[in-house]
Amino acid sequence: MPLVTEYNAVKDIYQEAAELGVGLPVFCAEDRETLEAILASALEMGKDIGVENLPIIPAWTSRYPPRSQMKLLTACGDPILGINLMFSDLKAFMGATSPYRKLRVMPHLDHAFPWLDGDIMESFADSFASVMCDASEKPFQKNIEITAGYVEKIKGKVVVEGSVDEIYESGSKGEKNEPTSVVHAKEFIARTGVDIIVPNVGTEHRATTGQVKYLSDQAKKISKEVGRILCIHGTSSVKPEDLPKLPADGFVKINIYTTLAVNGGQAVAREVMDNLENIFDNPKLAIVANPPRRDAWFFAVRDRCRQFLEAFNYKLYSK
Repeated sequence: MPLVTEYNAVKDIYQEAAELGVGLPVFCAEDRETLEAILASALEMGKDIGVENLPIIPAWTSRYPPRSQMKLLTACGDPILGINLMFSDLKAFMGATSPYRKLRVMPHLDHAFPWLDGDIMESFADSFASVMCDASEKPFQKNIEITAGYVEKIKGKVVVEGSVDEIYESGSKGEKNEPTSVVHAKEFIARTGVDIIVPNVGTEHRATTGQVKYLSDQAKKISKEVGRILCIHGTSSVKPEDLPKLPADGFVKINIYTTLAVNGGQAVAREVMDNLENIFDNPKLAIVANPPRRDAWFFAVRDRCRQFLEAFNYKLYSK
């Protein structure tokens, strides 16, 4: 199946998820192993529930300063090359002989700052299913102005996600902004025309669950007024017992990255430590070559993604 990028087709998948009570996880990737693991998690879930065409959203950032994933994809650090490689891999993964070919894959560009990624946001608009136009570090009115300008340029080409208020990095200094109000959420949607909004409901990027508190009641208040069009960032700071609440709280889109890198990196470290003798003392080609570390990362990330698919009600696609 080709990538799902046509505007109305993407909107239909989000509407389907909202009606079922499913939250669509958006898994960020900066390497082929993670990209395939994301697809594999949906494939395995689909086999278990008897659904071949589950929707799945692989994503990446471009020049986003806290984590410029497409600059990290290659050693040369060219973000355009990185994006072209990701789409090349996705095209191959969706090819006629690929085991992943029946999935509904919707690539997403995350945290695109128009003043840094404007070229990518426009020239690749037809290639993505959705784009996060992130002007949230600007004052509220300027945020609206910038986001509305982007929506006007690419209207009907790509689903646009906008961030009402800034979601902070864990450990960042300075005074935090207040949680997003219902009034601000409604004004932001009305004046920008975005399809999905990111409210600030207490989470932080790359934070642990003990540092911040997810504001479930505020999310519900916003969703009640604007519909199930919310996206949450900073999911790693949501307590595990609160994750299944997110779809019912109004989140149809749920961003995830840090926990994938942690689980993958730790699995690789264990693989190396368990095989030190065959790496240094008695080197064996099957151990020193890349596949064992690739597989350690792949399976750890695949299984972590699968846990989120289960938490966010993917089993409801079997009904």
